[in-house]
Amino acid sequence: MNKKLLFATSFILIMTMLLAACTPAAETPAAEAAPTTITIWHGYIETEEQLFSKAVDDFMAANPDITVELLAVPFDQLQNKYQTEAAAGTGPTIVMGPQDRMAGYATAGLLAEIDPGTAFLSNLVPAAVEGGKVGGVLVGVPVNNKVVALFYNKSMVDTEPADFDALLAAAADGGLAITADWFHNYMWGPAFGATFLDGDNKMVLDSAEGAEAYAYFDSVCKSDGVVCDANDGDMDTLFRQGEVAFRIQGPWSSGDFVTDLSADNVGVMAIPTIPGKAAPRPWNQSEMGSINANATPEEQAAALKFFEFFTSADVQKEFLNSANWIPANSSVDTATNPVVGGFLKQVPNSDPFPVVSELGATWDPMGNAMTQILEGVKTPAEALAEAAALINTTNNK
Repeated sequence: MNKKLLFATSFILIMTMLLAACTPAAETPAAEAAPTTITIWHGYIETEEQLFSKAVDDFMAANPDITVELLAVPFDQLQNKYQTEAAAGTGPTIVMGPQDRMAGYATAGLLAEIDPGTAFLSNLVPAAVEGGKVGGVLVGVPVNNKVVALFYNKSMVDTEPADFDALLAAAADGGLAITADWFHNYMWGPAFGATFLDGDNKMVLDSAEGAEAYAYFDSVCKSDGVVCDANDGDMDTLFRQGEVAFRIQGPWSSGDFVTDLSADNVGVMAIPTIPGKAAPRPWNQSEMGSINANATPEEQAAALKFFEFFTSADVQKEFLNSANWIPANSSVDTATNPVVGGFLKQVPNSDPFPVVSELGATWDPMGNAMTQILEGVKTPAEALAEAAALINTTNNK
C-alpha cells in the first residue's frame, strides 16, 4: 500500500509540474519610465523668457516622467557661472547660449558629446547643425539663427534708406541707436576689407583697413541723432519708446518691439551699404542648447527629448510668430513673417560666426577698444593694436 501511495503521489507531482510548465506565464506589466529631473540655465528675458517657460510646461505635460527646473541667469553672468559649477562637477543638465560660449565650454571639457545620427537632427538646417560642432564633435543643438539687422519705426520712416549716408541723414531727424559693444560692431571691419581672425585664429584686425573701419564707426557714433552706448537694454528702450526711428539689433528684441510699437510699425531691413565701401557684415550665429558633461545617462536622454520637442516645427513656429526667431527647423515657413523676412535679407551680407575657443579671449579687449575709440582715449589704430597684443598673448598666437 505504501508503495502504491508513493507512486500516486509522485505521479500527481510530476503532472502538476508539467502542467505548470505548459501554462503561459501571466504577463508582467510594462515598466514605467523612471522619473527624471533635469535643470536648464538660460539668459532669456521678457518675451523670450515667457515663451521658453511655456514651452517647458508643454514639454512636461507631454512627458510626465520628466521634470524640468529652470534658472534664468543674467546673460553677462551665465558663462562664468556655468564654467565654474560644471568644472566643479555640478551645474545644470542643459545650458543655452551662443556658439562662441559653446566652443569655450567644449574646449574645457564641460560638454557631453551628442550623437550626430540622432534622428530629429535631420529636421534642422544642416549648416546650423554643423555649427554645433567643436573640433568635429557635435556638442550643441541649434535652436534658432541670429543676425543683427536694421529695425525702423514705420510711423517715423517713410522710405527705407538706400545707403548709409541716407541712413545718417534720416537719423539726424529721427535718431539711430547702436549698442557700443564688440558683438554689434564687428560688422564695420568686413565693410572696409579688414579681417578679424586669420586662418590660425590670430587676431589681425590691427591693420590699416581695421583702423579705417573703426574711424568710420567713431564718426557714425558722433553723427547728429546717433546714440552709441554699451547698455544694450537702454538702446532697446530708446527704440521701444519711439525716441529713435532706427535701431541696429538682432531678432531677440523684436518681440518686445512689436509689443510696444505694434506689428504694423516695426520694419526690418538689411544694414545699408557704406558709399565707396561695402555693406556692413554682422555675424550670423546660431543659439545652441548643450548638455553638461556631468549629466547622467538618464539626464542626457531626457535632455535630448527636450531638444527634440523644442526644435519641433510646432514649437519653432510659435517662437517665429511671437518672438520673430529665425527657425532652426528647416520645415517652418517664414514667408508670412515680414520681420523675419527682413532678417533673411541681411543673411547674404553676414559672416559665419567663428566657432573657435580663441574667440573667448576677444570679448573684453575688443569691448575696451570700442570704448577707448568712442571716448577718444586712443586712436582706432592704437586701440586695435593694444587689443590684438592682449588677445594674441592670451591665445598664444
